[in-house]
Amino acid sequence: MNNIDFALGTHTGLVRELNEDSHLALPQLGLWVIADGMGGHQAGEVASGITIREIARSIEQGMPLGEAIEAAHRAIQTAALQGDGAADMGSTVVALKLDGMHYEIAWVGDSRAYLWNGTLHQLTTDHSYVQMLLNAGLITESEIPGHPSRNVITQALGVGGADKVNIKVDLVSGELGESDILLLCSDGLSGEVADDDIAAILAETTDAQTRVDRLIAAALEAGGKDNMTVIAINSVVI
Repeated sequence: MNNIDFALGTHTGLVRELNEDSHLALPQLGLWVIADGMGGHQAGEVASGITIREIARSIEQGMPLGEAIEAAHRAIQTAALQGDGAADMGSTVVALKLDGMHYEIAWVGDSRAYLWNGTLHQLTTDHSYVQMLLNAGLITESEIPGHPSRNVITQALGVGGADKVNIKVDLVSGELGESDILLLCSDGLSGEVADDDIAAILAETTDAQTRVDRLIAAALEAGGKDNMTVIAINSVVI
């Protein structure tokens, strides 16, 4: 029989004064979410907070994951129009819905999901300017870490004002195998720690919380230039 184990952690980092990331773990709903807010003091954290609350509310009402993210997008826009936060606030999001061993992951922006099954697989594709350049063959993967526009994202929840109603929520699904690990993170981890190093930590650790703690420590050791949030979910044979 399989059970689900998870652990999470978040850190402001070593440069920023405020943690604008928000996270959600509702295992009773099979739901885990990371939202990375943008817009500065009293804005980014508002947008990311709205994101996780709206997604949770929508999933509780039976809404599909992609539609729940679209509802969060509209909720941020409405809040901004009402003076809550700031007009230019927004948030990335990566969300996991687990039904038994079947997973669905949805995202907007550059927060990521990985699958570890002995090898690390990036399940999400960043909605970013450098990813567009990579897709067009204009840069190579090795050029991304040092690219001056590496932090520019091409879409985020809430951004664009009330006239921009639609966003493109990407989704991927699959089956979680025995001892597989699903890893959700904001770009404070993936922007600081190379995939090979993430893979090495996942390979070396067996305890969920130790896994998360070591990933955050690695991001801090690499400079900790951004907020970082990590959630690790894995199946456990009992």
